Amino acid sequence: MITQPFTVDAIFEGGVLRPVQPLPLSEHQRVSVTVQVAGAVTEWPADAAAIYREIADEDRRLAAAMWDSVKETWPQGGSHQ
Repeated sequence: MITQPFTVDAIFEGGVLRPVQPLPLSEHQRVSVTVQVAGAVTEWPADAAAIYREIADEDRRLAAAMWDSVKETWPQGGSHQ
């Protein structure tokens, strides 16, 4: 008899939770059930890599545009060049 908690995927049909796979339980064994509704699975967009590249490119453009201001305000006397 199983006594350790485990997770079961189930489908709610006709007022009854029906497990997707057979359960390792004894007939008439009592269990406690906590229901967590599975959210809709969304797929990554096909152009996810392009989106990340665009973000990185924009970060580089912003850094380059700020560089002159950063150099002017950088503390003197260090080895920062």
